[in-house]
Amino acid sequence: MRPNVILLVALLVVSAGILAAGCVSPVGNVTQPTAPPTGTETPSVTGTTAGTPAATATTTAANVTTGATTAAGGQATTVDLTAQNIAFDKSTITVPAGAQVTVNFDNKDNGVPHNFAVYTDSSASQNIFRGDTVTGPATTTYTFTAPSEPGTYFFRCDVHPEAMTGDFVVQ
Repeated sequence: MRPNVILLVALLVVSAGILAAGCVSPVGNVTQPTAPPTGTETPSVTGTTAGTPAATATTTAANVTTGATTAAGGQATTVDLTAQNIAFDKSTITVPAGAQVTVNFDNKDNGVPHNFAVYTDSSASQNIFRGDTVTGPATTTYTFTAPSEPGTYFFRCDVHPEAMTGDFVVQ
């Protein structure tokens, strides 16, 4: 055999052995996982073809709570909250610890003022957030940072503190 052919055959044998091990594909130099995902990893595939970077695909899971969209890692969450007939449409709001919370507040009570406020507990002696009062029908957006300590806090309308209350759960 000629030296070039021997080198080519040796290269093919080495490449086939690496491919069989599940480590490297000869096409595009794409890295493949060697074990199936357990559900806790964030799979991603990156590589290059002809010197051009390939797109990176990432898959993540999100926790969803009724009445709120939550983001893992305390990033951001949005809650839609309606006041109607001197009542909130939710009795529990759940958010991630330390999240930047946006409350889209819709006061549907004509001529009636309402707000949204979060307190450390039902005594309402120490507030975490107190939104401006709006007279309905009106909408407003409140933004604040949820407590970093998980637990059950308290929310209410300060204008109707006995009738409009709920649990503000931080996870």
